[in-house]
This record gives sequence, structure tokens and C-alpha cells, in this order.
Amino acid sequence: MYRSLPGILILVLLFLPADLAPAFAQQDEKRMFADRLTSLSNFVLKSAEVAASRGQEEFVKTFAQTVTDQMRQGFGVELVEAIRQEGLDPSPELSQEYQNKLQALETATEEQFSNAYFSAQVLALESMIQLIEEYQQTGQDGALKAFAANHLGGLRTLYIRAQEFSVR
Repeated sequence: MYRSLPGILILVLLFLPADLAPAFAQQDEKRMFADRLTSLSNFVLKSAEVAASRGQEEFVKTFAQTVTDQMRQGFGVELVEAIRQEGLDPSPELSQEYQNKLQALETATEEQFSNAYFSAQVLALESMIQLIEEYQQTGQDGALKAFAANHLGGLRTLYIRAQEFSVR
């Protein structure tokens, strides 16, 4: 029975209306964007929480608090809402890559922590900005695209601040 399953799926796909294929592709694109952006924003938030507790310098704690406030309030709330408006479920999961990075940050020595934290923030924020810029150019109009346009400036500001702190 399982051997005939691929054949059945091919037959079903052949008889689907042709205009459904682009709709599925658009949903996949939205899903991939939403999952990647959610994973990145969760990493930025969780690493800020680690910095708030482990950071030794006041500027580390202050920056971490700013990030935490932005990710939990405007950005995070609006991202979840945009994902739901697109008919998707938000994914709270960190990708394996970012779970590993968070673990490395949690185990960094006190001497390495500030540099490790800001380096991680710079890379994650840069990835978020690139992801959003690409989605603005190629993504379908809708709540996620509007969300991306509304939050790009704020992410750039955090990115610049994280870069400044990473070179101290």
C-alpha cells in the first residue's frame, strides 16, 4: 500500500486546478519567512535575556533591556499578529543553529561574554535585516510584508548600536 502512495499523490496533483500551485508556493514562501524571522527574533530575545543576567558592564545590561523590550512588545507582538493574519501559526522554536549559538553564549567565560554577546547580536540582526529586505522585494503583499516594512528601521538601529558596542 505504501508503495502506491507516491503514485496516488502524483495523480491527485495532476487533477488539482492549476491556479492552486502558485497559492501553495506563496504559502510556503510566507511560512519559510515567518519561521526564519521568528527563530532569529527568538534568538535575539533569548540572548538578550542571558546578557541581562550575565553581563558585567552596564552598557551590556542596558542594551539587553532595550532589545528585550522591543522584542517582547512591538516587534514580537506585531510579528505574531502578522503571521496569524497570513493564516499561519507562529513557531516559537529556535532553529538548531541558533540553539547552538545560544548555548555557546551561555557557556562563554566572563572575559569573553560581552564580545560574544554583541557579535551574536550583530550577526542575528544582520540576518534579520537581510531576510526582511529580500522579502520586501520578492514576498507577496500582505500582513507579513507590511510588518517587514514597519520594522526594518528599528532593526537597523539596533544593528548599528550592537556594532558600536562590539568594537569596544
